Formats: sequence, structure tokens, C-alpha cells
Amino acid sequence: MRCSQQVLDMLQQAVTGQIDNFWDFSFKFNALLGENEEFAEAWYNENPEMFDALNDFELMMFLEEHDPRDKQGFINFLTPYCERAKQLANIERDI
Repeated sequence: MRCSQQVLDMLQQAVTGQIDNFWDFSFKFNALLGENEEFAEAWYNENPEMFDALNDFELMMFLEEHDPRDKQGFINFLTPYCERAKQLANIERDI
């Protein structure tokens, strides 16, 4: 599966409330943006616009500091990021 689709799937699961443990989600998502260097490089090479849009300081701080028990807070915050990722994934498919 392509990197962009994996990230988009994660975001869609989060914003539809399919994730029970947002603490784990935060760690896994942050890893995709750099800790997992191989994935981050592959994702950047595949879709740099999407990578850059989600490699956002505000998003990183939210994932690190937000109460993982606040499921609705995660949904509300991540929804615009998910929508932007969908747009950028569609742009990539059109190329």
C-alpha cells in the first residue's frame, strides 16, 4: 500500500471515531512524519505536498499534548487535516 493512502486511512479512522486509543494513534502518526525515517522519506518522495501539509507544528503539538481520552477533541481537530489530506491524495492520483 502506498504511503499516502496509509496516512489517509489512519486519519479517516480517527475522524470517524474508529480509534479507541488516541495515545497509540499519536505515537504511530508522529512516527510516520520522521521517526520512521524510511516511511517518511518514501512518503515525501511519493507526495511531498501531503507530507508537508501534515508535517505541521500545530498538529505535532496537539498530538503530544492533547488528552487522549478526549475522543471528540481529536475528531474535531483532525477533521480539517483529513480533508486536506484527501484533497492532496486526489491531486497525486491525477498526476
